[in-house]
Amino acid sequence: MTVTAKMSIRFIWRLGLIALICLGGSLYCVYDGAIGYPAQRQRALAFLELKEQGLDRADTLARWREITAERGWPSEEPGKPKEEIDFHIQFFMAGCLAVPGLLYLYFFIRSWSRWIEMNDSGLRTSSGRQLAFDQILMLDKKKWKTKGIAKILYEQNGRRRRMVLDDWKYDDMATKTILREVESRIDPGRIVGGLPEPPEEQPPAAETGD
Repeated sequence: MTVTAKMSIRFIWRLGLIALICLGGSLYCVYDGAIGYPAQRQRALAFLELKEQGLDRADTLARWREITAERGWPSEEPGKPKEEIDFHIQFFMAGCLAVPGLLYLYFFIRSWSRWIEMNDSGLRTSSGRQLAFDQILMLDKKKWKTKGIAKILYEQNGRRRRMVLDDWKYDDMATKTILREVESRIDPGRIVGGLPEPPEEQPPAAETGD
């Protein structure tokens, strides 16, 4: 029997959503630092210069509307001029958001081709790792009930290694099938942190008429 647990679509798209939010925020900060804030500073300084002409508020606002119409600016009052430090803060924030955004984008792209496969002899992964059932030292299920995570500890070439089954990251049904098969292939004494999974429920047989 061969069972392949591919990366869960819901997990992959969550990675993509986080990448989109972070990178989108980063680009927005770059826009503000390079275009938005300098433009606001230009408008704000022009408004302050207008206010210094000694006109009353009504005449000031009327003149401001004329200026903004001529230059294609928004007609609302621009507020306090942005300072040079404000530009730098936006670029700093862009960098802070870009780092996790690119990291999650990498995981998003990489996750489409990741999988764990079980066959009659053992397990293998898309990254090239393989283990035979008789190499398994322990199946740790301490986090299975709460988080759907089971850790397979095995020994290979004199080194202890670990493979993780996660029914959130990988296809839920396939991961549970692999877990049940692993449990059936090892000594029950090697299962810690929880009891073996109950047998998978079989759909009731269809009734047939006479």
